[in-house]
Amino acid sequence: MRVVLVGGGKVGSYLARELLEAGHVVALIEIDTRRVAELSDIRDLLVFSGDGTDVRLLEAADVDRADWVLGVTGHDEVNLVACQLGGTKGARNLLARLNDPRNRPTFEALGVPVVGVTDLMARVISSEIEVHDLERVALIGGGQVSLVERIVPEGFPAKPLAELDLPVPSILVTVTRGDSVAVPNADTVLEPGDRVMAVTSVENEAAFAEAFDRFADGE
Repeated sequence: MRVVLVGGGKVGSYLARELLEAGHVVALIEIDTRRVAELSDIRDLLVFSGDGTDVRLLEAADVDRADWVLGVTGHDEVNLVACQLGGTKGARNLLARLNDPRNRPTFEALGVPVVGVTDLMARVISSEIEVHDLERVALIGGGQVSLVERIVPEGFPAKPLAELDLPVPSILVTVTRGDSVAVPNADTVLEPGDRVMAVTSVENEAAFAEAFDRFADGE
């Protein structure tokens, strides 16, 4: 998978490291020259110095071949424009960090999906109060694709993720274990109590949840 990250602050640098560790190709655009120098030390990371809304920089980062463009700066206007330009240039998927909830209608009107800090806080609070077998976090792709969260059940065996018979299409995005968050790969071994976030089709939500139970029951 090819990812273009716009913004190399704490969020951007963390995502870059996690994605690289999972074997993805990552290009990052950062305007702060001091941050650029620090990010250049990250092995295999393609770093571009400049404004993430600069079309020439996006083209240099091969945005036309990107599976994802992630706008994760602390400025909503930069994230919005970078994602819009990325989509215009051919990137398959877009996602922007939303810093100010008041800007959500603008992103929605322009068709740019967002992840907001307030959304994440609400999810954390709700998960502390009540944990469901399968919790839908968001609908994306015009309501056809679902971002879901699942708690790995008791009895789940220690086997590579590749052996889990998930419905197609389904992609695991993150695995949270205690205070640690990681981007999984085929060799990742899940443990009971892990919080898994994944993307699947809406019609496969039930089958996705059941796959964990079948694996735990030894079927």
